[in-house]
Amino acid sequence: MKRRFLLVLLILIIASCKESKKTSVRDQFELSVTAKNFPDSTKVVLYNRDIDKNIDSTFVINENFKLSGKIDLPSLSYLDFYDKNGKHLDPYKYFFLENDIISITGEYSNFLNATVEGSNQTDLLTKFDSISANSKESDRLSKEINFLYSNANNQMTLSQLLYKKKQISKDSLLLFYGRLDPTNSNSPKGQELLAYAKLNDLKIGDKFRDITGNDLKGNQHKLSDYQGKVVLLDFWGTGCIPCRSQNKKEFPILIDKYGDDFVMISYSLDTNQIGWEQSSEEDKISWLNISDLHGVNGENAKKYSVQALPNSFLIDQNGIIVKSFLGYRKGSIEIEEEIEKLLR
Repeated sequence: MKRRFLLVLLILIIASCKESKKTSVRDQFELSVTAKNFPDSTKVVLYNRDIDKNIDSTFVINENFKLSGKIDLPSLSYLDFYDKNGKHLDPYKYFFLENDIISITGEYSNFLNATVEGSNQTDLLTKFDSISANSKESDRLSKEINFLYSNANNQMTLSQLLYKKKQISKDSLLLFYGRLDPTNSNSPKGQELLAYAKLNDLKIGDKFRDITGNDLKGNQHKLSDYQGKVVLLDFWGTGCIPCRSQNKKEFPILIDKYGDDFVMISYSLDTNQIGWEQSSEEDKISWLNISDLHGVNGENAKKYSVQALPNSFLIDQNGIIVKSFLGYRKGSIEIEEEIEKLLR
């Protein structure tokens, strides 16, 4: 059965790599946005999540704005908005930024669902999200993987494979990597996929892997300092909107409820001290909050095979990893229920 599955994946990969894809010959992006019902002078920040950096900014004038520049590779990016006083506004939009002519049209109250035109990899992401949303849970993963393997050699597919890497056999990931073209295989995401496929995975039931980081005052902390208590180690980042919501809405409840029997550790995967400090202040993080400022490619993040955020690991009093949580769902009490089991 395993051989048959690998054979199917091989056929899909070969077919995908042989298919001639139209690629843009432009060396810059031109982004035009219609932002309906956004007030004049609303600040816009274009954040490149793949390199963890704000790459441009401007202001909304007459419900429109434009941004232009150059990126090395198609990158998952966000448009974030701020009012005249610098307060972060709720509307945001994620999409794949490419060196092409891209237009986005959306309305203030539903900007997350704004339409994007001119970005091939955003189109692929939309198709992928549709498959995920419209598939039964029993066969969702197989349909997602089939789509990704049938649409290889792009950064969108690499992003999603890295997100789902723990659900895919490493043999299959190595098979996929071997069929990538030089641009994608040598890209940071391609190299990360290869490194992960060759790495011994951290599994539920394993002993925790010790990591270190400094808090915002420069004091160093080690995960092993807190062995003997129940620990929730959460990897997050400034540009991760679900992470920010979880910081504000879920973690304070856990800390208030469990007190001294429980240790909450937020490990920022930011690479910029100022951005980390500002977001920590905005989220009112009062618990242990540390970082090495090396981002997702740092050695500490690699020890836990972190790619998608937020990603939390629940560690029991004996230092054993008992559960891993990926993503944030408003109203979910899954983490709370697992902590309850350990503190009974």
